[in-house]
Amino acid sequence: MKVIHIRKHLDSETLHLPELKPLLGKTVEIIVREEATTMLETSAYDAFFALAGQDVVDPEAYKRLRAASAL
Repeated sequence: MKVIHIRKHLDSETLHLPELKPLLGKTVEIIVREEATTMLETSAYDAFFALAGQDVVDPEAYKRLRAASAL
């Protein structure tokens, strides 16, 4: 039994997979599995939700900005 692992970004319903040429004419099983979310996307959401509900405004900095804009 031959196993071929192909990682490919799908941008069409029609696939061109030259890696499968040796298997032409044979019966094969094809399984398509979506990859999990990348770490970059996950960590961006984690950072957002970690800040949700926290008061991160510096009141003194806010007062200084208000005073400077009143000039």
